[in-house]
Amino acid sequence: MKLEYRREQLKDGSKTIANIRGDNLRKGTGTSTLCNVRDDKVRRGTGTSALCNVKNGDIRDGTGTSRKAKVRDVKRMIKGSESLSDVFIAAIWQTFIR
Repeated sequence: MKLEYRREQLKDGSKTIANIRGDNLRKGTGTSTLCNVRDDKVRRGTGTSALCNVKNGDIRDGTGTSRKAKVRDVKRMIKGSESLSDVFIAAIWQTFIR
């Protein structure tokens, strides 16, 4: 899987697998919310349960402190991700890469 971020869309080859609008990561080109971002936490759907959080360049599980991945390493996997915030990188990692 080679992911590329271009013009608010996340693509796998030529297929759009997600788009970013506001604080939401949405499925395909539609409006179905996969996860939302608030503060430093990635939350499931439009709810409040935390999937992961970002602190000091580390992606951590849930609201805990155990590191699952480094933001720097995940950014290398996604072409064009330099303009994305660390929390959106974590959301993409949690949804598509993990």
